[in-house]
Amino acid sequence: MQLNALLNKSISKAAAVVRGVEPDQFHAPTPCAEWDVQTLTNHLLQVTSALHLAGRRQPVPDQLWGRDLMTEGWADRFDDEGRAAAAAWAQPSAWDGMVSMGGAEMPAPMIATMLATDLAIHGWDLARATGQDYHCDDDVAEATCRFITDMGDQGRQMGIYATPVTVAGNVAAFERALALSGRDPRWAGPPA
Repeated sequence: MQLNALLNKSISKAAAVVRGVEPDQFHAPTPCAEWDVQTLTNHLLQVTSALHLAGRRQPVPDQLWGRDLMTEGWADRFDDEGRAAAAAWAQPSAWDGMVSMGGAEMPAPMIATMLATDLAIHGWDLARATGQDYHCDDDVAEATCRFITDMGDQGRQMGIYATPVTVAGNVAAFERALALSGRDPRWAGPPA
């Protein structure tokens, strides 16, 4: 399934960035104005945990998003959860039916796309904040842009996305997705 390939790419790219985070960067700012590097890394751990649970058809509880997962071995934990999530979603049955997330029932493909998009956007955020390179594959970029285009208004109402940033009309799909989510694709650190 094409969505499975997108999910695996998002996990893999985010894992590479998480592995590149150094503890002395934890308090650095990120493009997510209210999150530093440590908080953002913790969020990415939460996302892979949610992916793993959802892929196994286990409810994703609201409490997951409040958990501090930045204990010893956090980079290894991301790799482990990422592999487990990929294995769970590799099962054709994972893509059928509904999954409970935060008490709401959503179609499995929507959950997977939403979380893959989160990994792509926040993978970029974390890479920018820690001086790493991040290249989003074209198919992931297109899916991310489509998802944010379709869900952007609802995401802004929920406080997930900020006001879109204006960019040139000919920017690549991932830059459009970043801008639609309220990020400046040229972000290179906090204002001086």
